[in-house]
Amino acid sequence: MTSRPHNEFDTLRICAATAVIFSHHFALTSTPAPAWLNFGMVGGVAVMTFFVISGYLVMQSWLREPRAGKFLWKRWLRIWPGMLVAVLSNIFVFGLLFTTLPAAEFLLHPQTLDYGRNLLLYQEFVVLPGVFQGNPYPQVMNGPLWTIPMESLCYVVLAAAGVLGCLRSRWLASAVCLAYLAFFLTRRNADLTGQMQHWYEYSAYFAHGALIAVHRSRFHAHARLYLLALLAVAAVLFFGLGLQHTAGLLVLPPLIIYLGSCRIPALAPLHRWGDPSYGIYLSGFPMAQIVRATWPGLPFAASLLLAVILAFAAGYASWHVVESRALRLKNWTPRQIFAGNAKQSNQ
Repeated sequence: MTSRPHNEFDTLRICAATAVIFSHHFALTSTPAPAWLNFGMVGGVAVMTFFVISGYLVMQSWLREPRAGKFLWKRWLRIWPGMLVAVLSNIFVFGLLFTTLPAAEFLLHPQTLDYGRNLLLYQEFVVLPGVFQGNPYPQVMNGPLWTIPMESLCYVVLAAAGVLGCLRSRWLASAVCLAYLAFFLTRRNADLTGQMQHWYEYSAYFAHGALIAVHRSRFHAHARLYLLALLAVAAVLFFGLGLQHTAGLLVLPPLIIYLGSCRIPALAPLHRWGDPSYGIYLSGFPMAQIVRATWPGLPFAASLLLAVILAFAAGYASWHVVESRALRLKNWTPRQIFAGNAKQSNQ
């Protein structure tokens, strides 16, 4: 077991990862959603939650230690090892088990080779040849991978802003975040354009989380009053003017950060087992596909429950075996690691 911070950001991320599995399960099982449920919005808010928390915590990381190399090293340690687990298991375990192609042909197929390029973190590759051919979404191994390059880009842009001196003062950092939010709201906002552009939208949630981090002390000192005022404005935007996406960007980030900053003693035992949220997120889609392929006749609730259980098992395994171990290197530099390896080889 590992010691975790005394807040509920891990809890929110676990809930968000579970919500993503839930939202995808309707399409993956060809199950019509209830008329009252916008399952796409459930998944969208879940991903927004990830980006808000990331922006908030990552900005704090930069402000504590504003060095680009160290900053990017920590970010790489947080996302690449988990991605490595996902890519290797998706290809060499689930891919080989569920493809209709011979093993050699599958492993040498261009789509399989492309799938390995997910490790470069710059573009998503979600299909593998011949897998899940009897499922409603054949050949799609891991749909949610498309958000990882977006997250990586947010890290790089934040580091670049820091190197350029844009985060040197609270007010300059605020101006940068507000400038992007203004650009999104006026030029890329689905309320105005009628077209959802996730690369801009999720980055805006990241920026809003980062903005709150810049004013962290003041925000927490007046969080409840701030939220009440924003909820009133958001209600007018949402119900009165029909600006749903604008209202969401206004109120969701502070609400998520307020809830995540709470401490709920009853959940303390959960935190001792680490943070499986990233592994759950990366494994939820493949597990749902596996459940559908193996037990196609399972009712929706049963198949969803089984997919969630398998995703949690994979998430905790990824955290304890790989992710948490990699994070122990966060205070190292690549030079120290290579020097340590050279020293061992000479002994």
